[in-house]
Amino acid sequence: MTTRTTVRVSALLAATALALSSCTVPWFRDAVDEFVAAFNAGDDAGAATLSDDPARAAADLEQLRAGIGGTSVELDAGGEEDGATEITATWTVPNGDESTTTGTITLSEQDSDLITWDKRIFSTELNGDSRFLYSDDKTFTLPVTDRNGTDILSWTPVTVVSAGPELIPRAGEIAAAVRPVVPTSTAESVTAQIESGDGSPVGLFTLRERDFAVMGDALRAIEGLDLREEGRMLGPTRDTASPVDGGLRDYWSEKITADAGWTLQATSPTGTTILGQVEPAESEPVRTTMDLGVQTAAKRALEPIEQPAAIVALSASTGGVIAVAQNDAADALGPVSLSGLYPPGSTFKTVTTAAALERGTVVPDSTVACPATAEIDGRVIPNDGNFALGDVSMTQAFAQSCNTTQGFISQDLEPDDMRNTAARLGLGVDFTAPGMTTVTGSVPVTEPGAARVEAAIGQGEVLSSPFGLAVMEASLGNNGRMVLPTLIQGEETTADQDPEPLDPATVRALRAMMAETVDSGTAASLSDIDGLGGKTGTAEVGGNRPAHGWFAGIKGDLAFCTFVAGAESSGPAVAATGRFLRDDAMSEWR
Repeated sequence: MTTRTTVRVSALLAATALALSSCTVPWFRDAVDEFVAAFNAGDDAGAATLSDDPARAAADLEQLRAGIGGTSVELDAGGEEDGATEITATWTVPNGDESTTTGTITLSEQDSDLITWDKRIFSTELNGDSRFLYSDDKTFTLPVTDRNGTDILSWTPVTVVSAGPELIPRAGEIAAAVRPVVPTSTAESVTAQIESGDGSPVGLFTLRERDFAVMGDALRAIEGLDLREEGRMLGPTRDTASPVDGGLRDYWSEKITADAGWTLQATSPTGTTILGQVEPAESEPVRTTMDLGVQTAAKRALEPIEQPAAIVALSASTGGVIAVAQNDAADALGPVSLSGLYPPGSTFKTVTTAAALERGTVVPDSTVACPATAEIDGRVIPNDGNFALGDVSMTQAFAQSCNTTQGFISQDLEPDDMRNTAARLGLGVDFTAPGMTTVTGSVPVTEPGAARVEAAIGQGEVLSSPFGLAVMEASLGNNGRMVLPTLIQGEETTADQDPEPLDPATVRALRAMMAETVDSGTAASLSDIDGLGGKTGTAEVGGNRPAHGWFAGIKGDLAFCTFVAGAESSGPAVAATGRFLRDDAMSEWR
C-alpha cells in the first residue's frame, strides 16, 4: 500500500515537472511580479531587496527617481522567452504625455527567488552606466521685441555672485570689486544684502559677460564667494530697463512653458538613449508695443534728476504702451510709474474743465475770475505764488493754471461729475492688461464744500499714477474715447468700465487749451516743440514735504506723463519732458 502510494506521488511529480518544463514556471513569475508590484507601488527599497544586488539596485532606483523628476513610470510584465520576461515601461511626463519602452527581467542564476539586477529592465538599449534624465525643452532663445522688431529682452549669459554670512567681514572687498560696474555698491549695502538672507547665501549681483570680464579676477580672489553661471532675460543695456520688464519676463516664461517640448533620456559614456521626446512648438517672438528708442530717450531724460522720477508714454491711436521709464531713485520705491499713487495737482484741471464743458457751464471763451486767493465753500485756495489775472477767458485761466478759477467752476458741477468725467478718460478705471500690472488712480464723489474744491485742483482725495495720467492724455488724443492700454501685440486688455466718450467739442476745446498752455502758459519753455499740448501740475502733499511736479501732454500720436516726486514745482517735470521730446531718438515722433 505504501509502495503503491509512493509510486503514484512520484509519478505525479514527474508528470507535473514535465508539464512545467513546457510552459510557465510559477516561481519564476512570482519573483518578477513581486518586483514589478513593489516598484509600481513606489517601494523602491522593497523592490531592491528582490534583486540579487540590493545596494546597487537601491542606488540606481534612487538616481532614476531623481533624474526623471516629476515623471512617473509604471512597469508591466509580459510573456517570457528564453528565461527572460518582457517588461513594458510606461513613462508619464509632467504634462501628461506618455512614452513606452521595452526591457527584460531575468532570474538570478544563484537564487531563482530573486531577479538579476540590470537597468535593461527599463529598456534593452541601456547599460550599467546609464543615468536617467528628464528635461523640459524650452525655447529660451525666444526674444521679447519692441514694435519695430528690435530685441528688448533676450536670453543673456550672466554670472550670479552670491555670498553667505561668513563673507560679511569681506563686504568691503566685494563692493570694491564690483564698483566699476555698480558704482553705488558699498560695504554697508553688501552687508545689508547678506544679512537679509537670514543665514542663507544671498545673490548679490547679476553680471553680464562683459561686466564680469572687468571684475572677474577680483571676485575670484575672494575665497568663499559663489560665482554661478546662468542665463537671464535682460535688455540690451542697463539704460533700457523698464518697470514692465518683470511682467514681460513672466509672460515670456508662461509662453515658452506652454510651447515647451520634453526629453526623457538615459546617458552614459558610450552614448545617449532617448526614451521619449517631443520637440518644442514653433514659437514667434513676444512682440510688444514698446519702442526701444523712445524708452532710451525717456531714461536719458530722467538721469539728471535726483528725486524719484518717471515718464510713461502711450500711443493715443492704439493704447499701446510705448515707454515706461524710471530713474534709480524711483526704482528703489518700486514700479511707481505704473502703480504709484500721488495727488495729481493741476494736471487734474483737465478733468475739472472737461466736466464743466460737458455740463455746459463754461465754454473756452467764457469770462472767468482768477483772483490771487478765494474762499469757496469754506475752503481758501491760493494760486501758485498768489498770482492774479483778474477776469480772463477760460482758455487763459487754464493755460496759466489758475486754481481759483477751477474752484469757482467746480461749484456748478454735480457730485459725481468729476469722477465720471475722469473715468471717461480712463482715470480711476481698472485695466487688466497681459504682461503688466497697473493702477490708474481714484477720484471721489464730492458734495459741495471743501472736498470738492480740493478735488477740482487735484488735491484732497484725488490720486493718480503716472500711468493713469498717460492713459488720460491718450484718451484725449483718441478723440475723447477711453483707450485700452496694451503692452503685448495680439493680446486684449479688459476694463471694469465702458464709459461713453467725451463730446468732440469738449475734446477740441481741451486740446486748444493744452496747446495754449505750451504756447504762452505754464509750459512755455516747450513752445519750440511743434504740435505739443499739455498741462502742468504742482501737487501739495502736506507735512511740510516738498510738492510733486507733473507735466502731462500729447504730441501727435504720443501721449505721455512726466512725474518728479518732491520737485517743489512742475519745473523739473517740464524740463525732463523737454529733454525727452528733443532727444535724437525721438525723431520718428516729431
